[in-house]
Amino acid sequence: MASAKLAAVAAIAAMLTVGVIVTRAAQSRPPASSVPPDVTRLLDSIKAADSGQLSISEEDGRFLRVLVATANAKHALEIGGAHGYSAIWIGLALRETGGRLTTIEFDAGRAAAAAANIKRAGLADVVTVVQGDAFKEIPKLPGTFDFVFLDAWKPDYQRFFELVFPRLVARGLFLAHNVVNKQGEMRDFLQTIEHHPSLATSIVRPGSEGMSVSVRLR
Repeated sequence: MASAKLAAVAAIAAMLTVGVIVTRAAQSRPPASSVPPDVTRLLDSIKAADSGQLSISEEDGRFLRVLVATANAKHALEIGGAHGYSAIWIGLALRETGGRLTTIEFDAGRAAAAAANIKRAGLADVVTVVQGDAFKEIPKLPGTFDFVFLDAWKPDYQRFFELVFPRLVARGLFLAHNVVNKQGEMRDFLQTIEHHPSLATSIVRPGSEGMSVSVRLR
């Protein structure tokens, strides 16, 4: 089962890398039926109000949803929740897998907005928003993780990896955002995930910013 899951994840990453999965830049938006209409409107409104461009792209959101569902994730962690846009995409998949997400956001205003948006999306029973310093909040969380999405302060990526990796289960996924457009701010992290003996990593670009996808092999 674990080998099948790893193979499925690797296949998705490979397809994205060579461009078999075409992003919205090359085709129109997928049918609205793939996301409930009210959630689609909510996601659009979050993006429209995101003047600081803190949210991921729609393409990245759809990619996260596919990976969470493919991995059948149950215990997910997001570091850097912003206004809840990516948490909603992850939450949509976790609704299907029966999993739960904890998303941590440092800024109190953004955390409150994220909680409100997640509630509007009907995912308050799936996604928990924690406001605070992730370096302090993560050690308070119980158990292990099988899916981690990192989209916080880029120079801290290596420190976050060192904090979370010991709690990532075998065959668990560790994803990080902005690894192409902001790679200069995280070179230590990129070196780590490229050469770590317990990881297999691929860099993909569902959107323009780039995302690393690492699976823990053992």
